[in-house]
Amino acid sequence: MKIEDYLSDLNEKSQSIFDKSIKFRNELGKAHHYSSCLHEFSEKITESSEREILKTVSSQLESATLNACQGMYRQAFSSLRLALEMGLAAAHFSVHKLELHEWLGGRYDIKWSCIIDENNGVLSNRFADAFFSEFKVDIVDYRKKSSEIYRQLSEFVHGNNETWDNSGIELIYNKNRLQSYFKSVNTVSEIILFVLSCRYLKSFSPKVLESLEFIPEEMNHLSYVREYFGGPKG
Repeated sequence: MKIEDYLSDLNEKSQSIFDKSIKFRNELGKAHHYSSCLHEFSEKITESSEREILKTVSSQLESATLNACQGMYRQAFSSLRLALEMGLAAAHFSVHKLELHEWLGGRYDIKWSCIIDENNGVLSNRFADAFFSEFKVDIVDYRKKSSEIYRQLSEFVHGNNETWDNSGIELIYNKNRLQSYFKSVNTVSEIILFVLSCRYLKSFSPKVLESLEFIPEEMNHLSYVREYFGGPKG
């Protein structure tokens, strides 16, 4: 078979999967909404490097969703892990400027263990105390959630045996994998928004806060965030 014919055949299979995937309108809309939220949040951050990292995270989420819709589930989950790493790294770098500049210069690698370190990471009481102490109430739960989703996504990066079941060997529509992706992208986005809100909300002016309407909507379950935006207590 000519290479053109081979690739054309793959493209047709991918398009067939795409046609089935886009029927999940609500789930796709939610995934896109989260990506848009992160992009909008990034525009409110004054430090250019942190802003650009978060824009990359937003783009990575969109890329992950496109991969999932085309049946490339392994690539989708791998992109989600990268988005999670970089999203939390943006908050980490905001208080570790030396590491930020070393990373920008290619002399430092993002270390997940440092990012979620229970004593000094972005999901630690120390971090919350510095920027928005009320977040301490949920820090442990979100650190646990972050570790769990990171481990799940890493299985696709490292090629764990069970992840090859109907995923990655050939292009086949897999409804279960797609639904798992939607669940994962929601979890990753929620975690990133949680950390960014803890880090930046109290540094924003009232005018900027007013423009971030999606924060109290997406984080309405957190009373301290709801109250900070003028919502009901309790």
